Amino acid sequence: MSKPNRKRLNLETLRAQRLEASGSKYVELEIDDERVIKFLLRSWWPMDQVKRAAAFQKSAEDGDLEPMITVLRDACDDEDLFDDFRKQMTYGDFEDIFKEVLEDGLSEGESSSSSN
Repeated sequence: MSKPNRKRLNLETLRAQRLEASGSKYVELEIDDERVIKFLLRSWWPMDQVKRAAAFQKSAEDGDLEPMITVLRDACDDEDLFDDFRKQMTYGDFEDIFKEVLEDGLSEGESSSSSN
């Protein structure tokens, strides 16, 4: 039996509010006039993917970006197109895309702008 003054959350309402606040579930990367890769924003990732990304951050800090590139690949809607793009992707491209994909998950007080 629920208590009369207890607050109840509705999952679909919460998700709709998050979608309205962010405007989209995705960041789109236009590669050329015909090809677009959509990356799922971090706040929409399954928890297992978030945990995996957090575990891989240590590897990235040690200079091994491969696990983080895999996390980014998992967040995209077209892995074959991502694999093609990856052949021309620069480190700067990786940083910019990853920052945008993670941007919606920043906590209060953090900035998404670069210090450079």
